[in-house]
Amino acid sequence: MLTANEQKRTIAETADLGIGMLIAETEGGTYQPVAAVATISEAREMASHDFRRRMKELDRGGEPVCPARYTVWARNVDGDYRNVHEIEAA
Repeated sequence: MLTANEQKRTIAETADLGIGMLIAETEGGTYQPVAAVATISEAREMASHDFRRRMKELDRGGEPVCPARYTVWARNVDGDYRNVHEIEAA
């Protein structure tokens, strides 16, 4: 049986996730849903766009949640959601 980390590595960038969820997470455990995504590749693009938007808001004097990472959650074969990929915020 694969460990959780090994399972995360087995999902291809273009694999169809059905309806995956991109979540922004802080070091302190705060999280915010960002977008529904269909692939890991789309999640990377959305995470990059979201991070740039948050940095612009910060530059304008706002106080956005600053994520340390983005996680992608998708349903497994049993219908349960699980973390399938992590993207470092940058």
